[in-house]
Amino acid sequence: MEHCNQSKLAENTREGSPGKSIPAGGEYSAQAFSRWSIRLAAGLIVLAATAAYSNSLQCPLIFDDTHDIVENVSIRHLWPIWGVFVVQSHGQAALHGRPVVNLSLAFNYATAGLKPLHYHLTNLLVHVLAGLTLFGIMRRTLLLPSLGQRFAGVATPLALAVALIWTLHPLQTGAVTYVTQRYESMMGLFYLLALYAAIRCGTSEHPGPWAVVSVTTALLALGCKEVAVSIPIVILLYDRAFLAGSFREAWRRRPWLYAGLATAWALFAVLLLLSSGRSNFAGYTLPVTWIEYARSQFGVILHYLRLTVWPCPLVLDYGWPVARTVGQIVPAAVVIGGLAAATGYALIRWPKWGFLGAWFFLILAPTSSVLPILDLAYEHRMYLPLAAIAAGVVMGGYMVGERLVGSRWISRPALQAAGYSLLVLAGAAIAMLTYQRNEDYRSELSMWADTVANAPGNPRGQYNLGLSLARCGRIDEAIAHYQTAVTLCPTYADAHNNLGNALVNCKRIDEALVHYQTAVQLTPDSANVHYNLGNALAARRQMDEAIRHYQKALEIQPDYPKAHNNLGNVLVGLGRFDEAIVQFDRVLELDPGHGKAVPTRDGAVAQREKIKIALAQQRESLRSRPDDLALLNKIAWTLATNPNASIRNGAEAVELARRAARLSDGRDPAILATLAAACAE
Repeated sequence: MEHCNQSKLAENTREGSPGKSIPAGGEYSAQAFSRWSIRLAAGLIVLAATAAYSNSLQCPLIFDDTHDIVENVSIRHLWPIWGVFVVQSHGQAALHGRPVVNLSLAFNYATAGLKPLHYHLTNLLVHVLAGLTLFGIMRRTLLLPSLGQRFAGVATPLALAVALIWTLHPLQTGAVTYVTQRYESMMGLFYLLALYAAIRCGTSEHPGPWAVVSVTTALLALGCKEVAVSIPIVILLYDRAFLAGSFREAWRRRPWLYAGLATAWALFAVLLLLSSGRSNFAGYTLPVTWIEYARSQFGVILHYLRLTVWPCPLVLDYGWPVARTVGQIVPAAVVIGGLAAATGYALIRWPKWGFLGAWFFLILAPTSSVLPILDLAYEHRMYLPLAAIAAGVVMGGYMVGERLVGSRWISRPALQAAGYSLLVLAGAAIAMLTYQRNEDYRSELSMWADTVANAPGNPRGQYNLGLSLARCGRIDEAIAHYQTAVTLCPTYADAHNNLGNALVNCKRIDEALVHYQTAVQLTPDSANVHYNLGNALAARRQMDEAIRHYQKALEIQPDYPKAHNNLGNVLVGLGRFDEAIVQFDRVLELDPGHGKAVPTRDGAVAQREKIKIALAQQRESLRSRPDDLALLNKIAWTLATNPNASIRNGAEAVELARRAARLSDGRDPAILATLAAACAE
């Protein structure tokens, strides 16, 4: 991809007219690839991607989709727009600072609620558009004055090959089929659009509008995921390598473009300041130190590179361990360090090839360098870096073929036939692998079974497989995986909590209590854990303790209908009908359709009224038998000790108990006990 007679070409081709490149060596000119061939290439990308992902459209929402979509209240409305753009809920912390993605989820919810089809269609559309944009970037790059003399005649097929490999590669399923990871694919689309617009800005007779588009899409990319922070640097490197020839010349020609990109950086910083909660996912406050994270990334990046060549097995959730031994660190560090050094050298000596290496490392840098992130490895992080590898392989293969033709090892028609055949076979193979990978997403159970099979040491994978099995009613199997999860990670609160749920389901209450109590110690601010512990204690008839944990759950989460309902049930069992009715009323306020609350509330009201009616009858009897000691004591005891404020009457209880005591000359222990209770009240 080096300059080839660039000075001569520049005399015949002005910047901004890449289509006017002069053909070299009798090759086809750029004009030979007419509009229909470009449309055909674009159509092939769309059809191939649609076929490869056709079985993903009915896949359910899984994993973080629960938090970021199902439980995300901010997407339930499109107005006021500020509520969609600024997500503050701890449960959706991954969306903080990513308003563009949240807005897209809100549009999906507005059109289809929680039906997965619309979310998957959006993801597929984003990916296809990204593939078409990459095709446009490659084609226009190969038609630039600095490359057109050598590649103009093959710009469209080479761009098609790069775009097809990138679009169809199974490594992309993590960013396409997994709905929540549209963070990555939407960021990737806007990132590519920003570069495409920058190229058009550098080659157009009217660069201003293209500069605006580049800055706007860069800002949109930053609003999808923080990884896009490298856009201005990548555009500057591209400009230097392919357009301007030097950094100084790039700035001289397009100062407004770079000023706009710097403004996008500043707006992104403001967006981060307005957001909160990301420290749970990224930052130096995580348990993994920056040095532990950094030394582990050598092995992670090497694994990513292996997956580009041999994408098997693919794993949704690795639970990648921190690298601790010399053997885990040094070999991978040598390889990745060597590639990084080669990239630095190439940026000086062969800037066009160096750009591909810079693209790979710069886009990976925010997630694969020194800034700790909760998870050390995720396949979707390779969404954009894969483009550099695809471009390098295709262009390298083409240049090797050209050398073979030049040395007469093979004829050009034979080389072309071999190239197209190889593209068809490779495209079909990776498309088939992508289709097969999407089958793992067809159910939560199949996905987590695959994850555990390939990463058995990941406690989160074991936990989620247990969760899926429990939802299918396979409780004994679920318990086994929950137990594996807590063995692998004794501080895994969710695993302890759900293991407790499974044990309760099997009537193993005592065992469940142990795990609930551990979960409470690990996450004392979890309303759900306190609620579950309250249920187990109620089953053990430890009512006071159960009430305490229900109340703690409601202190943490006041709008928790189940906790209000179960607290009401316990209060009914203790005869505290007034308090129980308040809880049931709150249930019906929060969830009017709660079927269990109405009859229980009505029963509590009936029980309370029954006591009131009995009291009324006893008072009526007392009028005709004013010296009946038993009756006096019974009424006084009820008025003194009844837990319901609407029944309890301390003053009347004292009066009746004293009358009974006088009549019994203070010799009846039961009456004296009643008097004591009344006075205490």
